[in-house]
Amino acid sequence: MKFGYIAYGKMGPELGGSPEERKKEMDRVKAEAEKHGFELMYWGHPYGLSENIVAVFKSEKTLDAYHSMNIGMPFIDTRTNIVVIP
Repeated sequence: MKFGYIAYGKMGPELGGSPEERKKEMDRVKAEAEKHGFELMYWGHPYGLSENIVAVFKSEKTLDAYHSMNIGMPFIDTRTNIVVIP
């Protein structure tokens, strides 16, 4: 892993259903991200934040590739992205 990317957001309508529907949508995100060279390592629900969903990706690709990855993230109001360089 060259870079880690952490994206916080609020759940969009695609994630507002049951836990099973949420898992199915995030499985779709994982498959789409892999096509662009990003691995979805984890996703879940953070505590103590205004955002209610978080996704953690890893990749050898740089920030410009992360931002141009158009996979239809099911987040709305995504305002926090963190890049980690281990």
